[in-house]
Amino acid sequence: MTAAQTGLFRPLTENPFMRLATVIVFYIFEGVPMGLFYVAVPAYMASKGAGTAEIATVVSAFALPWTLKLVNGFLMDRWTYLPMGRRRIWIIGAQSTMALSLLLGAIADPGGTDVFLISMLAFVLSMATTFQDVSIDSLVVDIMTEEEQAKAGGFMFGSQMAGVSLATVTGGYLLQNFGTGITFMIAAAFLMIGVGFAVSLRERPGEKRFPWTAGQAHQRNLDIKIDAWLPLLKQSFKAMTAPASLIIVPFLLVRSIPAGIYDVFNPVLATQYVGLTTSQYTNITFFSSLASGIAGFFVGGWLTTKLGKRRVLTLMYALTGALVIGAGLLPMYWTNPAILYALVWGIDMFGIFVAIAMIPIAMQVCSPAVAATQFTIYMALANFGRPIGAWIVATANAIDTELIFFTIGPIMLAASIGTMFLRPGEASAEVERLTAHGAGAAPAEN
Repeated sequence: MTAAQTGLFRPLTENPFMRLATVIVFYIFEGVPMGLFYVAVPAYMASKGAGTAEIATVVSAFALPWTLKLVNGFLMDRWTYLPMGRRRIWIIGAQSTMALSLLLGAIADPGGTDVFLISMLAFVLSMATTFQDVSIDSLVVDIMTEEEQAKAGGFMFGSQMAGVSLATVTGGYLLQNFGTGITFMIAAAFLMIGVGFAVSLRERPGEKRFPWTAGQAHQRNLDIKIDAWLPLLKQSFKAMTAPASLIIVPFLLVRSIPAGIYDVFNPVLATQYVGLTTSQYTNITFFSSLASGIAGFFVGGWLTTKLGKRRVLTLMYALTGALVIGAGLLPMYWTNPAILYALVWGIDMFGIFVAIAMIPIAMQVCSPAVAATQFTIYMALANFGRPIGAWIVATANAIDTELIFFTIGPIMLAASIGTMFLRPGEASAEVERLTAHGAGAAPAEN
């Protein structure tokens, strides 16, 4: 056995450590654009005089591709370069595009009120990030065991929040002191590290590391590949339309609605009500993201196993609703930093536990042959709540700022009550019965 076949160089299907490490590393990289365009850039824009409508435009531009990930999944399940694995060629391409788009943003060097340029950059960068996200998620469904998938939810969002917090505090400081050009240049250089990491991996034994090196497609991938659009659509439709599978859709949809407050209203609350600078606000969000990420990483999987996925969702949706309504009842204290801290920390912490509980539910009902498509549909629905939240904030603010909280808060309380209808076990059984390849990932080849 050669050195390339031993230790950390073993293919992912034979290397449990590197399977988890790959999830952690790429979710950190995925968090960087989020930290920039959900927190640091909006705060920078607010400090330069941009209003909620302008900030909402940029946030929505970044959020929009996350609602269109269905297209990504179809493309990945239909076309790939199997000699390099089902997902790795997409990971390399997406990570490279993320870095390149930020490099172009650095060259453009837009100002804090240049909404059009910032929005265009946000959209392109986000589109590349969604391809990277779908690639990693479907890789998890492809090669991880069911036990590893349960752990992966905590690792995913813990690592993502680490990337968000890193980009938030570093990006906030760099934007305030050096502007967008230097900030985007440094972020692009950091993301290029991910390209090198992706190139170093192999999914299964015998696959090529590069297109021009020796290797061939693994037989398991050849066996489940769908070579035409119609069978792909049929398989995906069967998996998605199982009644117990459809019931998880509303809970996915409302998951990220509170992020509209976080993305659009919190920067205004921080800079125009409380009077903080961009870096002061991003420091708050940094520590919140870091704490939430650590909690998700180390506690998320344990709590979900201990209480059960449904109980975690019930509790976290209820706490989020109570927090939002409580903030809406106290407009006379919005100049007090305590309200800002509560909204930042609460939305971060409750949100990550909701996400950790939802991830294994969604994975549980995925068929490997259409994993990218099916899981992407679920995650697209989950992310669709973010632009909905931004739209609610911008629309409600035009009528009455307090209406922001009295719209989003009751939505979350209704979701908490509705979790009694959630039956992930039934959904998994239905998908296994209706699809040719069964539910969940095939056992990893250890």
